[in-house]
Amino acid sequence: MVNVAYSVVIPNLHSPRIGEVLEALGRQEGVDGEYEILVVGRDRYDLVRRQEAKDGRIRFLESERNLNAAEARNRGIKAAQGKVIFFIDADCIAEENWMISLLGAYRNGFKVVGGPIWFDSGPYWILCDNVAHFHDLLPDIGRGPNRHFMQPTANLMIEKGVFDKVGLFNEGIPPGEDFDMAMRVRQAGYDLFFEPEAMVIHRPVRNSLKAVIGHSASWARQSIRVRTMFRKELSTPWFLFQPMVLRVLSPLIALAVTGKIFLRHPSVRRYWHTFPVIFLAKLVWCWVAASEVAAGRHDK
Repeated sequence: MVNVAYSVVIPNLHSPRIGEVLEALGRQEGVDGEYEILVVGRDRYDLVRRQEAKDGRIRFLESERNLNAAEARNRGIKAAQGKVIFFIDADCIAEENWMISLLGAYRNGFKVVGGPIWFDSGPYWILCDNVAHFHDLLPDIGRGPNRHFMQPTANLMIEKGVFDKVGLFNEGIPPGEDFDMAMRVRQAGYDLFFEPEAMVIHRPVRNSLKAVIGHSASWARQSIRVRTMFRKELSTPWFLFQPMVLRVLSPLIALAVTGKIFLRHPSVRRYWHTFPVIFLAKLVWCWVAASEVAAGRHDK
């Protein structure tokens, strides 16, 4: 392709959803320039190749080994021809106005723009996972800069030149690399603009309680590291760095955080039946974070 204005980068490791993701990206409306879609990673189901044959905008950068998401995104950034890079995950379905909505904020001067992560009503375990981990990125947090302290790469647009100032994604802390990137972006003086109209539908393949809890545990291990690195900027509470105190308080913390989700976001109150699983996920976060701090791994 010539005169590519925009690049979409998708890390993929055998996602069974990637075909749907690519089909949705092919239906984007109102985009005022050529865009390419870079899928980086591996695909045992051959879904990317099938879509690549149908849509000349798709390029599959197949890796020689399994890459973590940060490694895949960094390869995509280096290969991208566009001035503006859109990031989406291999289990997220973009609405037809996704790109143009993010570009609207970009044209108003914001170089880093993200949007909400919404979800279907079921299946139950996927619903629990979404409510537990993406409640602070729902459309109701409102349009504007820095509505939340981070914006995940499941729904994000960054001008390519920003990476020249802040560096690429930290490949050593998945899945905390987007949290770390958000903090470095803000340290460099950029706002994180939130655009509620730029919605993606998150359909992860987490179909059991074990998978939901595993997601929470994995997030705890890396997010406590990022909270340590940016302790001052995040005003991280002192008790998160006191393992015994955190363990003792963990039921109260988990209950308070779970209750706050349903009080703050009316759109998820109809999913009240997820409350016990969300509470358990938050409890696991506290215990795993406490273990990381006790072992000293949060400082590495």
